[in-house]
Amino acid sequence: MATIADVAREANVSVATVSRVLNHHNSVRAETRERVYKAIEKLSFEPNMSARNLRRNETRVILIVTPNITNPYYSNILTGIGDSAQECGYSALIYNTGGDEAREKTGMDMLKKRRADGAILLASNIDSIWIKEYADNYPVVLCSEYPLGLDVPRVSIDNYKAALDVMDYILSLGHKRIATISSSNNYISTALRLKAYKESLEHHGIKVCEDYIAFADSNYSFKSGKEAAFKLLKQKSRPTAIFCISDTIALGAITAAKELGIRVPEELSVIGFDDVDDTTMFHPYITTVAQPCYELGRESFRILYKCMNNGDKTIGATVLPHKFIIRESSAAVSF
Repeated sequence: MATIADVAREANVSVATVSRVLNHHNSVRAETRERVYKAIEKLSFEPNMSARNLRRNETRVILIVTPNITNPYYSNILTGIGDSAQECGYSALIYNTGGDEAREKTGMDMLKKRRADGAILLASNIDSIWIKEYADNYPVVLCSEYPLGLDVPRVSIDNYKAALDVMDYILSLGHKRIATISSSNNYISTALRLKAYKESLEHHGIKVCEDYIAFADSNYSFKSGKEAAFKLLKQKSRPTAIFCISDTIALGAITAAKELGIRVPEELSVIGFDDVDDTTMFHPYITTVAQPCYELGRESFRILYKCMNNGDKTIGATVLPHKFIIRESSAAVSF
């Protein structure tokens, strides 16, 4: 069985250099690192990671707390985190909470039990101040959602600005009867998108009509989006445009419109949010806000890695750019 000394001789470097490569230190030059990797592969060297981690009091595991692994929005973020973690020699432990805050706390307790070196939370509630207890003692990064008033490293888009972009576009098409389908969850993104919807209407001199505000369930499910759209579209003075805070909700709204004989986009414009794969699976393709989900995941791990290895918890908020994409589900008002 090959040893670390054998790898060092094969790569013509010191044992210390091999150790630095195995520990992913940035001080090793790229060409040297590549030479060490080739030697490792040639000799089929397998480092004793368990022993090394025990000595360093680390697990080389990160915890990812997510509310729903089947939601395409979260799955793309998970992929970004997982790819970045693997590149740095970490494994990812995914803890699915189903949106239950009690289960979220149970998952975070894995940090106390030393089963993970740090954690990324994908969907903390706006009032989840309890996270501070963990963030004060362990490396923690918040991705997409975050509690107000909590100074913890976080990564997201500017949800308020993204929603304003949607509203500006809808208004530019001449729509006045504009509805929104929000969510019953308690996320900061939901609150900011609804805030932007209301303030945009008020800014353009359009009265906010509570009858034009409907709510899907906390998981943004297709079924709840469809049911919310039915309520909006069965009104005597129905809306001519609906801003949905997720693409899955938008798919439900389009289905509801079709079942009611309302043509999209000729009689109803529907705009989504996230730009998941389903938006271009069926016609009409959905006009939406594209979130950089994969990059959100990679950036979250990059920050967590820095926290775990440098102890830096002063990173603050990182805002990634969004993109508004116009497709087939929206058009100028026709009546």
